[in-house]
Amino acid sequence: MTQGAFDTLGCIYEEPVTNDDSLYQYFLKLIETESPCDVLEKLRLLLEQTRNYPDPEVQEMVKNLIYSPTAKANCLSFFNHLCQACIASWIVNPKTKPAIFQLLNSFENLYISPRRQKKFLTRWQEESQAFSETSEYLKLQRLTRIINPRIVSDAAKPQILGDLLGRYPFLYKDCLLDNDSVEEYINFLAGFKRHQQNSFQQKLNRTIILQKQKIEVARLRTLTTKVPQPIQVVPNPTLLNHQAFSIAIETFTQLTQNQIKSKKGINFFSEIESLSFKEFKIWLINYLIEDIEEASKQQLKQYLQENIPTILTHCDQQTINEFLILRTCNQLLNKLILNPTQPSHHLSFINLKRYLGTTQLTALLLKLIFLNSQLKDSLRQRLAHLFNYYESTSIEESLWFIQVLENCLVAFAVTQENTTIM
Repeated sequence: MTQGAFDTLGCIYEEPVTNDDSLYQYFLKLIETESPCDVLEKLRLLLEQTRNYPDPEVQEMVKNLIYSPTAKANCLSFFNHLCQACIASWIVNPKTKPAIFQLLNSFENLYISPRRQKKFLTRWQEESQAFSETSEYLKLQRLTRIINPRIVSDAAKPQILGDLLGRYPFLYKDCLLDNDSVEEYINFLAGFKRHQQNSFQQKLNRTIILQKQKIEVARLRTLTTKVPQPIQVVPNPTLLNHQAFSIAIETFTQLTQNQIKSKKGINFFSEIESLSFKEFKIWLINYLIEDIEEASKQQLKQYLQENIPTILTHCDQQTINEFLILRTCNQLLNKLILNPTQPSHHLSFINLKRYLGTTQLTALLLKLIFLNSQLKDSLRQRLAHLFNYYESTSIEESLWFIQVLENCLVAFAVTQENTTIM
């Protein structure tokens, strides 16, 4: 894979860790040379009636896989790699795309013979069935929900949060990939993510242009009796209402422009480099509450004063450095967006959203990212954890989190053009 090919998705490709990948290589050749229908039929035969598979060498490959010291992990890796390779190959053609859904369904609808059979065959079928219960399989299912929602549900509109994953490319890495993903699948998802990002970026840019034109038309109407032709209705590429969308655009644009001016005017780090770590934490509180509306500022300040000074107190007398900045911001992110399986801590994020509002909360997260761009991946990962946790909840129950994701979608798009920052 060429360097940079994975763009902002981040390359997490690793060589498959298996004792014997001959079975995978066998199916790779089938994918390249045979139709999806034939590949699916051979896979079905291998999973359900292994003893009847016409190629004895393939039966031996299965036996070697099952009798290896790491059989469970190797089987999982094989099934995952096979599905990913099929998806990467079949998804580019509308005629072969439907085979993807048949492929994944084949693991949920396995016919297991009740007849007694050899131990390795029983184990092989057990592992085949178990694959449909794994996180790897769930990630593949999420992709099918994105590329064809009607396959998953007949409903005309999204019903659960999981139906909206396709809207948020910044979640793809953690929701659709794993450390064992094959290169072909990684490359496909990289291209798919870029397409989704560019599509939203174009819609957003068009909306901003039309908004400016609408304002100018309104201004001209106050200056002349020759009223210009009204422009078309300004579209809204988000799920936010028009007022919330306009506020988000204005907030994130202004925040980014201020950051650019700050970095052009002085060396950003020189402003704080002489501070002790303890002094930096006070500076950080003031930096984060700056530009926050007065109605929310005091509550935010109190929250930050309760959580920031206690971070890495043993380093208080050290001079600030980039490592301490990164550690501090990461720990603050941990406090802001902790694992949702720990409700007592997770409630702090919901409470912050309640009294800051979604846009100001997102602006707060952006300001942390401005301090160190490495935090963007940390933020995405935490948002992905929340998405996974609430994935099956209804749209109505998830509205608060959807508002957060939509604001992040706008914020990342607004800052995307400013590569010196993000």
